[in-house]
Amino acid sequence: MLSLAACAAPAAQPTAVVEPPTAAPTSLPPTATLEPSATAQPTATLQPTTAPSLEPTVELSPTPDERLKPRDWSGWAVIPTVSATAREIYQRGIANGNDAHAFSVVGDCQSAPNVFLGIYETSRNPISSDAADLLETIEYYRGSFSRTSLAVRDGLSAPSALTAMWADPESCEPNENPVQCELRVRKPSIMFVNLGTNWKPGASAEAYEGYLRQIIDLIIANGTLPILSTKADNVELDHSINAATARVAYDYDIPLWNFWSAANHLPNHGLDADRENVYLTPDGWDVRNYTGLKTLDAVRRAVQ
Repeated sequence: MLSLAACAAPAAQPTAVVEPPTAAPTSLPPTATLEPSATAQPTATLQPTTAPSLEPTVELSPTPDERLKPRDWSGWAVIPTVSATAREIYQRGIANGNDAHAFSVVGDCQSAPNVFLGIYETSRNPISSDAADLLETIEYYRGSFSRTSLAVRDGLSAPSALTAMWADPESCEPNENPVQCELRVRKPSIMFVNLGTNWKPGASAEAYEGYLRQIIDLIIANGTLPILSTKADNVELDHSINAATARVAYDYDIPLWNFWSAANHLPNHGLDADRENVYLTPDGWDVRNYTGLKTLDAVRRAVQ
């Protein structure tokens, strides 16, 4: 299970992107976005003329869950709406000592700062003064954009993120996996979880989902708010990894950044056909960074 590909393109990948089905009940649907008288003495026993009602006068019903279901993940908004559950996770973590100004990442080489969000802490930052809100968020998390997470490594997958042998021996404690190590060292208030590209065709999406739930359990137990992300590629050939990711986000009521939807309008879905449709094109990288920053900004404002 841990015999995983390096971050270089996985060995067995489709040479072209498989278009998502237009009507699949379990994976990809059509695209579409918690308030007596003090003196008088009785001379006889009085009986009430009407028995008091034992029923409430107002019937209460639970607030309906209006979220799109996981099977409709392709229609979920690119930028997530933040739930009361997510705010509670975040606030509990801050109360327990997490750093409000730190976010972190779990992922493979495509989550390293040279390609994921790091540009916003360089002289090449493309965000102008016209987007003052985004500049404020960049300043708020300064130091996180350019830092390489201890939970980011070439070829990292969901199971290896839970394996101590993948942890940095110089920074991590014995028997500490990369996720645990990064949570302890960095104490982030928010953590992006960018996984799934290193899952092989034919491998069980149910197994992937099980590993992903373990990762989310560790992050939430730390009081850190996870942000899950969908991916642009379809190395598993049936979009089952994005569907599994949506199920986890739905069940835990945590944010899901739907990058797949953002990249879907790009030529070849923003994927480089010369690199086995695994890595992104320059346009794909730009959309990923921008929508990732927009997601971070939206989550920060909502939880605070």
